[in-house]
Amino acid sequence: MSRTIDPYNAVPKYYQLASILRQKIEEGELQPRSAIPSERQLESIYHLSRTTIREAIYNLVQQGFLYREHGRGTFVSPQKLQKGWMELTSFSEDLVKRGMQPGQIIRGLERVVPSPRILQRLELSPGSSVCRIERVRLGDGTPIGLQTSYLALNPDQHITLEDLEATGSLYRILSEKFNIYPSEADETLEVTLATPEEAALLEITPGAPLLLSERVLFSQERRPVEYVKILYRGDRYQYYTHLKR
Repeated sequence: MSRTIDPYNAVPKYYQLASILRQKIEEGELQPRSAIPSERQLESIYHLSRTTIREAIYNLVQQGFLYREHGRGTFVSPQKLQKGWMELTSFSEDLVKRGMQPGQIIRGLERVVPSPRILQRLELSPGSSVCRIERVRLGDGTPIGLQTSYLALNPDQHITLEDLEATGSLYRILSEKFNIYPSEADETLEVTLATPEEAALLEITPGAPLLLSERVLFSQERRPVEYVKILYRGDRYQYYTHLKR
């Protein structure tokens, strides 16, 4: 990839600049949380207009490679957390594997009667109650996702605040406390936009892209145990898969 702007190239100049900066990020020349050159410096280096430079930076901010801090400048975003498409792991396990400290803010823990759609996904009869847990999930203290779990537990099976605070991992609680071992799951993914409330909790701007994951977790007996909805920050999380022909 060229490190210079080609004025005769049909590719727009803002896109050429965005590609150059992205390459510098991916190759480690621009480190996470480091400031990128100022607009004045980029103007001098690449001989581009401020409008073109701002369009390139905006493009990279939207893709999650850069972020802005008011009054300070534009910085390189931390590396996105990757999750393999075929991996059945908990949020906490994902972060630990990547050398990050998982955390949580517990926003709700109660017994509820969920919507008919959720009861159907959990193969429960109408009017059944489940344990609902709402949490903000953190990575090294930064909000990364909003998680709402619905657990099909028996009335005498209780998850307490102390359980969650002690382990942080529902998968661990299920296996150690109830002998329920997560074995497989059905999952769907789609892109959505952050509502004002979601944006406030995730410390992003309203309308920012989110990755919506909906998963039904099955026990070792192939019984639905959990329906979980997770909204991941689009600038901090991505899925990957390896394909063969």
